[in-house]
Amino acid sequence: MTPLKFYVKISIFLIVTIMLAPWYFLILFIGYKWRETIGPKLVQFYSRICLSIFRVHIEKISNDQTFKQRKKGMLIISNHSSFLDIFVLSAMFGSVFVSKAEVKFYPVIGQIAWLMGVIFLDRNSSHERLRVLNAIVDKCSNQVIAVFPQGTTSRITERLSFRRGIFKVVELNPDIFLFPVTLHYRDDADISWHKPQSLKENAMRVCARDRIYIKLTIHKPVTIDDYRKSATSQICKIVEQTVLGPLHN
Repeated sequence: MTPLKFYVKISIFLIVTIMLAPWYFLILFIGYKWRETIGPKLVQFYSRICLSIFRVHIEKISNDQTFKQRKKGMLIISNHSSFLDIFVLSAMFGSVFVSKAEVKFYPVIGQIAWLMGVIFLDRNSSHERLRVLNAIVDKCSNQVIAVFPQGTTSRITERLSFRRGIFKVVELNPDIFLFPVTLHYRDDADISWHKPQSLKENAMRVCARDRIYIKLTIHKPVTIDDYRKSATSQICKIVEQTVLGPLHN
């Protein structure tokens, strides 16, 4: 471990965040009517800065032509390895995420997330699933939404299964395209955040690296035509295999 690199990178990250947060809040508050258009672009800019701070290099983006042809009605389905994943997807696609409800009450950050259209999920409520699905369906018409159906970060070797609930969005809105995306860190064993690591322990491992390489692959989209042939559970399994498959090649 290199504590000095950790403190330097985290300090720069915190300074940038503290400097930008008030401006972002002001811009989104003044432009409230257009917040769901402005917000993702602001966070995309912030995420690109964060990737530079943590020295993340995206090696390859495969099969992205179909994605570039669509600007709306897209739901990104990705594996989840690191806290860096959010910065990667936001920087590349300007995506908005589904977040735990507690984030909404974080000072400044929570208010910015709410203003820009982040979808909050109360994991302790049994009635939340349908509300969140409807929120995703509604926001997909104007934004790119990204979800991690594994529910938590893990190493490649753990192969956590996808939760099938999110895949019902296409049944609720047949115009939505699901875009399976594979995030593959070259040094997954060091980069991935897994139990029993704390966030600080994982961040120290991430910051200790001079350079972090990630390969990003966008797969063939899943549409309502695929759903007509299969049950939701089958679609979930197909997308899971599509996303996790390249991680073992």
